[in-house]
This record gives sequence, C-alpha cells and structure tokens, in this order.
Amino acid sequence: MANPLRDGDLTQLGPYRLHARLGEGGMGQVYLGRSPGGRLVAVKVVRPQLADDAHFRRRFAAEVDAARKVGGFYTAQVVDADTDASPPWLASAYIPGPSLHQAVQEHGPLPPESVAVLGAGLAEGLAAVHACEVVHRDLKPANVILAEDGPRLIDFGIARALDATSHTQTSAVLGTAAYMSPEQAAGQQVGPASDVFSLGCVLAYAATGRSPFGEGPVHAVVFRVVHTEPDLSGLPAPLAGLVAACLAKDPAARPSLEQMLAHLTALASPGGGPGQGSWLPEAFTQVIAQRRTLALTALQPPAAGAPGGGGSRTTAASMDGGGSRPTAASRDGGSRTTAPSPPRAPQPLLADERRRMRGAGPLHPAAAYQIAVYVMLALFGLISVSIVVHQLNLFEDMGRMLPEDDYWDADDDAEELSLVMLVAQVVSGLGLALCWLLWFHRVRVAAERLAPGRLRYRPAMAVLGWFIPIGNLWLPKQIADDVWHASSPPGRGGAMAPAGLLHAWWALWLATLLSWPFFWLDWTEFLSSTSEEVGEETYRALVFTDWVWAILAAHVLAVPAVVVTAWYVRRLSAMQADKLA
Repeated sequence: MANPLRDGDLTQLGPYRLHARLGEGGMGQVYLGRSPGGRLVAVKVVRPQLADDAHFRRRFAAEVDAARKVGGFYTAQVVDADTDASPPWLASAYIPGPSLHQAVQEHGPLPPESVAVLGAGLAEGLAAVHACEVVHRDLKPANVILAEDGPRLIDFGIARALDATSHTQTSAVLGTAAYMSPEQAAGQQVGPASDVFSLGCVLAYAATGRSPFGEGPVHAVVFRVVHTEPDLSGLPAPLAGLVAACLAKDPAARPSLEQMLAHLTALASPGGGPGQGSWLPEAFTQVIAQRRTLALTALQPPAAGAPGGGGSRTTAASMDGGGSRPTAASRDGGSRTTAPSPPRAPQPLLADERRRMRGAGPLHPAAAYQIAVYVMLALFGLISVSIVVHQLNLFEDMGRMLPEDDYWDADDDAEELSLVMLVAQVVSGLGLALCWLLWFHRVRVAAERLAPGRLRYRPAMAVLGWFIPIGNLWLPKQIADDVWHASSPPGRGGAMAPAGLLHAWWALWLATLLSWPFFWLDWTEFLSSTSEEVGEETYRALVFTDWVWAILAAHVLAVPAVVVTAWYVRRLSAMQADKLA
C-alpha cells in the first residue's frame, strides 16, 4: 500500500525519484520510485544500523550481485543497486499487487486451482533463482506478490546477508520461523531443498490461511518445524500429498522443483494459468487493480498551493554532504522553477512512538474517545445502580405506618438524595451522549478507510442519525452494521464477523433509548401515601405508583445496557485496530 512520504524521508536515490512509502522490512524502508524513463520501481533502503556494519555491506554487495543475475517470469527482478552509497539501496521492478500474506488475511484462503497456479509460478521462479546459484532462504507469504499475470518472488538471497549480521539474527528468525526448513532452523548448511520446504509451507498457508507449524513463541515454532509433523488438516486432497512431500524433514526426500512444477501444472484448471485469463478470484483482482491505482495516484503532483508542501525532505546528495543541487534551469541561467513538493504526511503521534518502543501496536484513531466512553458508561451505570438501591431501600418501608412528622422528614430526606442523583444522572447522561457521538463518528471514519466507498450514508450521519425522529430507530443500526462489516477480521472471505454482540447492543440500546425520558424524572415526585387516624395522631405509609416502578425498571435495564455497550465498544475498536495495523 502506497503511503505519503514523511518529513525527513529521502526524495531521490541514484536516478530514482521517490514518491511514496510502500512498507518496512527487516532490512529497511521500501519506497515507490520512478526511473527517469517512467518505470516504477520498489527501492529498498538499508537501515542505518546495518549500513554501519562492514561485514553486512560486503555480504549485501555479494548477494545483490548474485540477485541481479536472476531473471524469469515469476521474480521481481533487481534492476539497480548501489551497495557503496550512504545509505546502501537496491531497486527492483515494482509489482502492483498485495503480498500473499495480505491477500489471505483480508480475503481468506485461495481456491485449490489458484493455489496450483501459485505453486507452479513460484516453482518456476525458484528454479530461475537456483539456476543463478542463489538460494532464497526467506520464502514466506510476505515475500510473494500477487500480480494479474501470476505470482512474483521478492527479496531472494537477501536474507543471507541479514543472517550474517549478528544483531539482526533475532529479527530474521522472528519473521520466518514458521516457514524456514529444519536445516535452516538448526543453523546447518541450506540448499535448494530448503526453499522447497518453505514453498510447501507457503502453499499450505495459501490453501488454509495458516502455517502448517502453527503460531506462538519462536522457540516453540522452531521446535515444531524441526521435530514434529505438520498440521495439514483442511488442505485440499489434490494438494495434500505434494505439500506433505515438500515438508519432509530429510532434504533428500523432498521433490525437485521440476517434479513440483509438473504436478501443479496438472492440477491447475485448463485456461486458468497466468496469461490465460484471471487466475485469482474476483476479490483478489480488485485489490490488485486498487494497488495499481494508488501507485499511479502517488505519482501525481499535488495541486498548486496545496498546504503542507514546505516540509524538509532529504536527497541522497545532501546526506553525503554534497550540498544542494542546482536545477537545470538555474544552470542555464534561466529562472528557477521548483516542482511542487508532495503534501506532507502527518508525523506519528508521540504516544504511538512510545507504544512501538514497548512492542505495542499504534493507537486506534478513536482511542481517546473510547476511554471517555468507558468512563462515562461506568459513571452512568454507577449512578443508575445507586438510584435502584435507593428505591429498593424505600421499598422496604412501603406499607409501614409512620407518625406523620416522621413520614414527612423521611420524605424530605428521600427527595434531597433523589435530586442529587438526578442531577448526577443528567450530567453523566449528557457527557455519555457527547462522548458516544464523537467515538461513533470516528469509528465510522476509520471504517471508510477499510472499505472505501462501500458504506451507506456519509460519516456525518454517524452523528446526525441519532437526532432524526423515528429515523433514529434504525439509521444508527444500519451505520453500525456497515462499520462492523468493514472492521471484521481479515481472512473471512469478505464475510461479516459474528454479530451477536452487535445485535445485543442495539436491542439493549434501543430499549434504553425508548425509556430515556424516565431517566430525567425525579421519581420521588411520583410516590404516593396512605393515611390512617390513630387516636388524635395521623399515620402515613409509603406507596409505590406504576410510574415509580417504570422508573425503577428503566434504571435496572441501564445496567446490562452499559455492560454490553462497553463490550461492543471494546470489540469493535479491537477489530478496527487490528485491521488498520
């Protein structure tokens, strides 16, 4: 996914103009660049702590030289590199498509025919890599790009340079433990058969949506890779035998790439391979088209006068101490014309930086409002419980005759306490309504980022919909349904996550909304009494009217409504945070 450049980002590396951020890996930041001739490239910049390691530089240069020799239809070819630059970088052909990991997470496993085409393409790509005496060493779903005309292998051979650098070994293992071969996990010499093992893991992931060796702590995953049999449950029968053979512990027992290619080609449906029509389901091809559009959009210059164009960005020349470069116009003595700078992306929040340092993910866009909703829900629920307890305490005295003076003294005390609770209820209710509207609007905006153009109504309706008479009985629910669907966990094939919690929240919320007027009434005003003359003294007894019982029921109902609403807010926020991350 192409994201805008940030302040301080490079804008030029070698002959390539950098236009957007594509992502970040173990080696460094990846940018979307364009060559002088207009070709799109993915430019990977080595992170400073690696660039300062002389041993890494030597190994990196050797691996890049080998990788540049690799061709073939199913590899993203390395087209340029400068391993002596500061910082070192390499450029490969840009493939406008999602990684296999992203695609499966968002849309679920591939059908068997697509897995067969995927495997055949990757087997052919690995054969081209091995023909240049290069071993991929880091074949995993994140290093497979899905394109319209077939899959592409990326980052082949580079993992060896990372493995040779002591302070990166841990991060390298973290990223690949579930897909590395037993011999690689044991630190032994690896060859082409190691990539065959990893290819079997990738095919299992593509067909089932999970690694055959599961998840969990790295040491536990590595133990399973080396010592236990893979979990191939759910793998389609035509693929199970081949994948099981690929995952043999003994490298010599694994099939060759030629054998795999023959088997997978036979499994692919006729006319379903790359170049012979779409080899992917429609949902995947739409993502590829969207990626292409976003990449082209990132290359478009912003409109003149666009705000935020004055940020400080760095070229490789300025980093090397070469000073600023004159434009062609200034060298010719003409007037200088400076191309408008791309709009600056906002800097990450300091809170996000602190969370990243602790290993936590970024904050949800509505995190502050979420906390405010929790606080106001707790306060509103606590006041409702207090009112119920107060009413039940008076209920114990119902029917008990008291001297008239004692009765009115008790009635005055009840009215004073009830008035204090009523004011607290009104204040907390208004605060809850405000925090709720702010939170609901923010999650609606976040849902638009997850499913652009696919949600009903404008984001403003997340606020206005609650104030439309009669319409507020269903409009907020329709908005909530769309937000829940857009925020549903990936890997469900586009299906909506189980929505029982959503429906329970709405049922309780709707009941509370309809009984809302009862929360603003002083219930002691609806108490009644009976009197009885005993001698010369009058006795009175408390009587609960139907209105008092209705107000009591409304406050009792508020308690489960508060609990379920807090649960709903937590679940929806967690789903959105995971998907946005």
